[in-house]
Amino acid sequence: MPLPQELRDPDRRPATPNAMPQPAASDRPHTTTESALEFPSFRQLLRLMGRAVRLRCPNCGIGAVLRPWATVEERCSHCAFRFTRSSDSYFSGAMLTNLAVAEGLFAVVFGTILVASWPNVPWDALSWGMPLGVAVAPALLLPFAKVAWLTFDVAFRPVTPEEFEPITQT
Repeated sequence: MPLPQELRDPDRRPATPNAMPQPAASDRPHTTTESALEFPSFRQLLRLMGRAVRLRCPNCGIGAVLRPWATVEERCSHCAFRFTRSSDSYFSGAMLTNLAVAEGLFAVVFGTILVASWPNVPWDALSWGMPLGVAVAPALLLPFAKVAWLTFDVAFRPVTPEEFEPITQT
């Protein structure tokens, strides 16, 4: 009895219903930045952080990085710098950092209120206000986290000329 085609050809996988064909690796656009790590000077880091606080392009400081509420533009409107420097999950680290900063902020505010108001701690206000703050703070800080993540990446992995060229299929 002959083997089915799926068992004879190891490179062929059986099709599953509703499966979308995946493009070959050579069909995907090349978006990864390949630059060596460098340590910026203190002056460069301050300049880049100033741009991040203003939510501006870390390369030129003029173009906006974000569209309305935390959606990152594809490129800078002034210098055409590509903001997503690697895969689609480039800003996952920004989200994790954002959550850590928001929770750290919760701990600092809670501790400060606790120490400042001891022994008459406003437990009712804390039990209502702190969960609300924990839920709202990550959403409010997300735009700054994304721009800070991009800025630190640019600080330690300098911009390459390929990041100004349009994304092409290779």
